[in-house]
Amino acid sequence: MNLRLGLVYIGVLLFTSAGLFAQGYQALHGSAYAGSTAIFNNPAASVNTAFKWDLTLFSVQAKMSTNSAFIRNNQGTRELSLLEGRSSKFFHTNADLSLFNLLYKPDNNKAFNAGIRARTYAHSKMMPFSYSDTINSLHSFLVANNTLPFVQGFVTQSGWLEADLNYSQVLHEDSRSRLTAGITFQIMKGLSGAFAKLNKVSYFESKNGTDTVYSLTDGSGSMGYSANYDESTFKDFLKKSHSGMGLSMGIEYLTYNSETTAGTGNNVLNYDWKIGLSLMDLGANRFTPGTSSVQLFGPNFAITDVSIDRKLSGAQTLQAFKDSLRTIFTNSADITESFTIANPTRLILNIDRNLGNHFYINGELNMNFFSSASYTKLRTRELNLLTITPRWETLNLGAYLPVQYNTQGQLWVGMAIKAGPLVVGLHNLGLLKKNPMLNGGGYLMLSIHPFSKKKLKDYLDCME
Repeated sequence: MNLRLGLVYIGVLLFTSAGLFAQGYQALHGSAYAGSTAIFNNPAASVNTAFKWDLTLFSVQAKMSTNSAFIRNNQGTRELSLLEGRSSKFFHTNADLSLFNLLYKPDNNKAFNAGIRARTYAHSKMMPFSYSDTINSLHSFLVANNTLPFVQGFVTQSGWLEADLNYSQVLHEDSRSRLTAGITFQIMKGLSGAFAKLNKVSYFESKNGTDTVYSLTDGSGSMGYSANYDESTFKDFLKKSHSGMGLSMGIEYLTYNSETTAGTGNNVLNYDWKIGLSLMDLGANRFTPGTSSVQLFGPNFAITDVSIDRKLSGAQTLQAFKDSLRTIFTNSADITESFTIANPTRLILNIDRNLGNHFYINGELNMNFFSSASYTKLRTRELNLLTITPRWETLNLGAYLPVQYNTQGQLWVGMAIKAGPLVVGLHNLGLLKKNPMLNGGGYLMLSIHPFSKKKLKDYLDCME
């Protein structure tokens, strides 16, 4: 195992995605100007975009949620800190990097979309424990938490490459409404899967004069990772990755106020209401476990916390770390069977209201099928729950103010602007505070499409 190469691969995944979010370009959800990225939220939306063609050269986005990690200003130096005190601590992030996403509409009744994305999700949570910046070893941690019944927590990470092939079309249209449907096939290549679990690990305190030692008494644990991290070259890293299939589908329903004949006055911009329902990211990524993946049962009571510290701190590779863990527990077993990590399957209800004069308001409810906090199943999920986004936008300009209430019970107020081909936004303006919690993130998108209002008007006037 080339540990340094593995860390580099993980770093690349987290850096290129560290919070980038599939379906997280919140400002543009429901917008007819979303272009090729509209399928990230509803596969039926591509045929309802305002452009005959759109090429998103790249889009990147970062979103994360935590209740404990923040950036502290320490004598002019910015440093990452953990909130002190006793609490359950969590950190969730997911990432999305899209390249060369192309939309083409041969007419106003159907659309084709294709693109490449890199995506990653990471979730971690620990049951309530006490933390202070004086904790620097296992011993000091156990001293600060000697009243805990046990320690329990998990980490799950999944990252993959994805080719999206989308088709959408009009199912029905008359003078008052328009119904469209779409489907996206996702061809996936699982690049990175990893997990670690501690399950009810308890410990016993004993004193001998002024000395206090701790011994583990009960509990279990496991750690696993995808076998491609055991490879020493990037070519072999990719070769050991498994391929898979995913699926997303959706419908959109537009209503109009006008009584005009279908095809002569109605278009994708002058709707009254737009209602979308989509089922996103059905599927999972499969991974072959690496050679250092292991399950552990029954701690060795004879080993004290000082010995555990010494054993684990001396491990320089994953294999050495695994061997050290085996000596701490009385029973262990290699993980040899493939493991799967579920994609963030969810149902999205999106309602968009055209207020006139280029003003709109969008409401979205994101209903996750899975919880990521499972000790028996490996799953990922989105952070979005309920979002309201007022926006003002034209072909070349836009201003957006998304207000989100996420799955972690956090309220975020964001902001985004559009200037020609560029969209820039923040999920949470709280990141601009002096000592901000790591909640929110940002996004950047660069798209090329017809920027002429006359061409757009001529194109929309020719709806069939």
